[in-house]
Amino acid sequence: MKNKDDIWVTPYNMAEEVQEQFTLPERVKIHDVTLREVLQCPRLCLRPEEKIRIAKALDKLGVYSIENGAYMSEMEKEVTTELVKMNKRGEIKAKIVPLAHHTEEDIDIALETGADSVLISTNNNPYTLENIFDISPEDAIKRLTRVTDYAKKNGLFVTAQIYDTYRTPLDYLERMHKSVVYDGGADSIAISDTFSHVLPWTATYMVRKIKTWIPDAIIEHHGHNDFGLSTSMMAAAVAGRAEIVHTSINCLGERAGNAATEEVAMVLELLMGVDTGINLEQIYPTAELVAQLTKMPIHPTKAVIGENIFLQGSGMIAWQQFKLEKAGRPWYHFGFPPQTIGKDKLEIILGVGCGRGIVEHKLTEMGITATREQMGEIANRVKEEAYIRKWSVPDVQFLEIVKEVLEES
Repeated sequence: MKNKDDIWVTPYNMAEEVQEQFTLPERVKIHDVTLREVLQCPRLCLRPEEKIRIAKALDKLGVYSIENGAYMSEMEKEVTTELVKMNKRGEIKAKIVPLAHHTEEDIDIALETGADSVLISTNNNPYTLENIFDISPEDAIKRLTRVTDYAKKNGLFVTAQIYDTYRTPLDYLERMHKSVVYDGGADSIAISDTFSHVLPWTATYMVRKIKTWIPDAIIEHHGHNDFGLSTSMMAAAVAGRAEIVHTSINCLGERAGNAATEEVAMVLELLMGVDTGINLEQIYPTAELVAQLTKMPIHPTKAVIGENIFLQGSGMIAWQQFKLEKAGRPWYHFGFPPQTIGKDKLEIILGVGCGRGIVEHKLTEMGITATREQMGEIANRVKEEAYIRKWSVPDVQFLEIVKEVLEES
């Protein structure tokens, strides 16, 4: 962040009465799941070289760890193996974490990649265990504990992601978590809002509850965005003292996607004052790269990185913006300057909201002078043209309008 003085957000986030509700960790690590979640994102596909390119960008961004699904295919195993080699050669700092299911065979595949960590993902809801997987809940605990123990005995750092956490009875959750940690030796537990049902305060509650069962284990949080709550869910999990959050660039993932890396990092850093290790200036370049390689454009109104955040076309707002720039507070209307996330600048466009102030601003940039009345007429014609185009008016057309008005006067 180049200049913290340009960040002018509410001070009430840091008010004592607000902060006393939290049990924030000193630092939160970002576990990025973009490469793995793309495999479950409809109609998306990344070639191996594209995954390597994105992994390098994620490392430059500063994520703590990168997840990929080594067991899913020989190609994915090769990608994970190459990323592990890059990490061991010092080419990237981010830890590489293969995803495994709750079988010894999947742990063996993770070991073959050379990784020193593994994330074991398993369902723990008694209903689905019995009706889909045809296994009793108690046998599921024994199986996950056995596989976790197997991974630990082979020297791996183990995260157990026990998904569908929030629809599972608490007494069963408690037995499973204690068994996996105390008998299986899991280092970390990833709570998962797999189907995106969780209100933020529920995430805080669940993190704190599980922490009372396994106080020495690391708590992570994974979640999806079907109700548009994934970012707030991650912030709330951190408020309960989750130390690692699972996120993906541009919210990519199954169904409505996962919590967005760019949103979660900005909320934690700028609104909660929690260090994530993320280089914020790499957020937009990374998001743009992923958008191009996945062929999934960034929506203009997307939080943090959407184009519209730093576009202004309202005459009144632009007029205020020019006043604020003269007063030394150019980013008053924004949560952060564009440079914070690696974007270039604010852009003033000529659209249906065009006013005299915008016209004056554009004319000054072009070195053209006009009277107040002429600028008013130019603004009116710009609006008419924008209505016809249903878009903003390009500079070349703006110049034509200016010439017409000046010649008629």
